[in-house]
Amino acid sequence: MNRFISFYLFPLILLSGLLFSASAANDIAVPVTDELLRTLGLDREYHKCISVADGDTLTLEGLGTVRFVGVDTPEKNHPQLPVQFMSKEAGAFTGKICLGKKIRLEYDPYDKDKRGNYGRVLGYVYLKDGTFLQEELIKNGYAIAYTKYPLDEGRRAQFLAWQQEAKNRGIGLWKDDGFPEVLWILKQKQPLLQVTKVSKENWKIAFGNWIFEPVQYSDIENNLKQLYSSIYEFSPRELQAKLTEMQYKEKLSTGNYPSNIFVIGMAHKKWGIIHKNYALPRVLPEQLGEKLKHLSGWINEYNEEELRKVLLKNQYRLIPERSINSVEQKKIAKTFLTIYEVRATGEDIIPWDQAGNYIGKYMSVEGKIARTHNSGKACFLNFHNNWTRYFSLVIFDNAFHRFPEKPEEFYLNEFVRVKGKIKKFRGRPEIVLNSPNQIEIIDNP
Repeated sequence: MNRFISFYLFPLILLSGLLFSASAANDIAVPVTDELLRTLGLDREYHKCISVADGDTLTLEGLGTVRFVGVDTPEKNHPQLPVQFMSKEAGAFTGKICLGKKIRLEYDPYDKDKRGNYGRVLGYVYLKDGTFLQEELIKNGYAIAYTKYPLDEGRRAQFLAWQQEAKNRGIGLWKDDGFPEVLWILKQKQPLLQVTKVSKENWKIAFGNWIFEPVQYSDIENNLKQLYSSIYEFSPRELQAKLTEMQYKEKLSTGNYPSNIFVIGMAHKKWGIIHKNYALPRVLPEQLGEKLKHLSGWINEYNEEELRKVLLKNQYRLIPERSINSVEQKKIAKTFLTIYEVRATGEDIIPWDQAGNYIGKYMSVEGKIARTHNSGKACFLNFHNNWTRYFSLVIFDNAFHRFPEKPEEFYLNEFVRVKGKIKKFRGRPEIVLNSPNQIEIIDNP
């Protein structure tokens, strides 16, 4: 299997949280016979699990990559989303149960070709001891029931029942109604998108000093979704260009209005709303505008003590002072918007986001390692969350012994200068590191 497909599961990252597309599903159930499976190159035999990508995706020897039907775990490898709350725990849970074990698949009668658009086998996962993996993931709070597309009705009802059981128990993703995820996001310093009502009809959205206004009430969620995805999709240089294209304007100050509201992205396409030291977790996209409208009205109508009572009555949670005081919206935005400039002089030294302009040349490249992963066969040092677009370094396993132990930890969040020939792989630039002499940790510029 190709090194990047086996590690990052390239098809998985093309669409966030995609289980299978509408074109890969039937409107009516088609019996899953052994004859049908043979024509599709599939079976119900046991196959060894040779790798686990994340909580809902693994690879079986002889079958390939398998995406679990009917469940969705938080994203860990998506290039246009941050690592999400409990994604590592979900992946570890699946790995502990499955890695090295014999597994067989059952298939849903609504799946058209049992593989979806990106070649991944879509299946229900069973171990030899009878363990049904989807059940374990949902019951233990590592996954939500994902029922957006056609699904066997019996399983659909069972998955939703198991999900309600996990909610009632308040475990995993459902602990404290999702409030731990809010605290985790604040600790990770993920983007806070500022939303402010400026008149009876108009709102404005801000990220750092970049402001978009006026925004109609009905357009708030769509605009926030576009902004949030752009923050993680583009380098700072291209993000600034994208914001300009989206008609954001850079201003010196967004103002410190008492009515300011912040929105954070949460797992499974949910939103969180924050006002001062109060937070409302897990807001559905279709409910966001209404929730913001209500909150803005309460802010204007009530004094501080009355507002506190109203917020608590409406499921808002009090954020500890130590968590909220460490959050500076503009400082967080600056990390996503600041364009890296090299300090050294010389024609052969370039910033990381310009590496794609020098394919085939030997160059020195500077930047900060923002994301890493060690698959065991290769270690990837990425200069941007979106590793499918931007510059990365690759250390293959035959060179591991030459580098510091756990290079994925040693170099993470470090500013480095790296030397080598820039190559193009799957549309994005990379340098293969064969020696630690090629990479130097430099002072924070």
